[in-house]
Amino acid sequence: MVDVVCGLDFGTSNSTLALIKDGAPFLVPIDQGRSTIPSAIFYNFEDDATRFGQQAVDEYVQGTEGRLMRSLKSILGTALVGERTALRKRSIGFTEVIADFLRHVKTTTEAHYGITLRDVVAGRPVHFIDDDPEADARAERELAEIYKSVGFRNVEFQFEPIAAAYQYRSDAGSGDGPSLIVDIGGGTSDFSIVRANSGGGAATVLATHGVHVGGTDIDRIVSLETIMPNLGLNSAMKGRNLPVPSWIYNDLATWHKINGLYTNQIRTMVRQIELEAARPDLIKRLRSVLEQRVGHALLGIAESLKIELSESKAVSFPLNIAGDPLSLDATAVQLRFFLKSWLASIKTALSDTLALGGVKAHEIGTVFLTGGTTLSPVVRDLVKKTFPRANVVSGDNFGAVGLGLAIDAERRFKA
Repeated sequence: MVDVVCGLDFGTSNSTLALIKDGAPFLVPIDQGRSTIPSAIFYNFEDDATRFGQQAVDEYVQGTEGRLMRSLKSILGTALVGERTALRKRSIGFTEVIADFLRHVKTTTEAHYGITLRDVVAGRPVHFIDDDPEADARAERELAEIYKSVGFRNVEFQFEPIAAAYQYRSDAGSGDGPSLIVDIGGGTSDFSIVRANSGGGAATVLATHGVHVGGTDIDRIVSLETIMPNLGLNSAMKGRNLPVPSWIYNDLATWHKINGLYTNQIRTMVRQIELEAARPDLIKRLRSVLEQRVGHALLGIAESLKIELSESKAVSFPLNIAGDPLSLDATAVQLRFFLKSWLASIKTALSDTLALGGVKAHEIGTVFLTGGTTLSPVVRDLVKKTFPRANVVSGDNFGAVGLGLAIDAERRFKA
């Protein structure tokens, strides 16, 4: 077994692992031949086995009894990181779930190539937690401890947009002026401004910035706007000028909070709301979703709607909740309207990044887009409008960060 260094991009929605061969980085086919693995884990209650990636999602969607966990990166630095979730007769901590996932990625790679992964440069967002340096530092420590618990000897971190800049280094400076790296993934949006050095070598980093806004927020918004009203969101209580509590729907539309709704206490509360609601038929659907534990499946439909509206002007999904046949319809125009606040957050973050780097928008020569959310036309339109003179370039939207991390690992550990 040969010791090998690697770059590992553990993402909110998807993850990659990259190695170096003959001086060039490559992505490991980590998920049944695919180089990108959904950051998902499914504890199957029927055969007491654990599934990862796309197989985890598929088994859940097929109705196999068990517990699906997604978007676990979002809990780092929050109070949730110390909590546990029930797995039939036992419970497991959220950090243990993350460890199970990372261990799978590590051991699968090792078995495939007959190597041992000891040293890793791990990706991290510019901010795990916005405007809270202490929580941000705690999140990095938590993640480092998890990496070491699965067998990594040396763990170092690199900002994800800087890693992407390493991957794009051959193109950096292809336009006039500095380059902007825009990395919008599932949980965070990260930005870096770099300037290529005329004499070669590593580019100079002028600014890094990030916000805790990403593609899973779009999933949440789409769910709240299109699905949750069918379950009673914004409906009223009988004889009162009060709406049904909205926090239930917000949690049901947030990947890493869904499992917390599957408790007897919550179900009892929802049954009481159903008795007092002006539209008990809608609350009955909410109760059915919780009792059948199909919250992730509903949010998966919102995610699919988001993806399809990247290529289509209108989409329609059939739904059947509590025996009621429904149709979920949405258009690209509606999506743009739903995302007005989300896009405003990205626009503000871009402006803040420019200010940190002391650079004007018209001075940016090249914009590199990476992260799955940058595939969305609404994101690309915003970038092109903000930087009309820039050359907008895309590489591997899901793999650029992982590839850049491997390059960085080679520099750090092989020097």
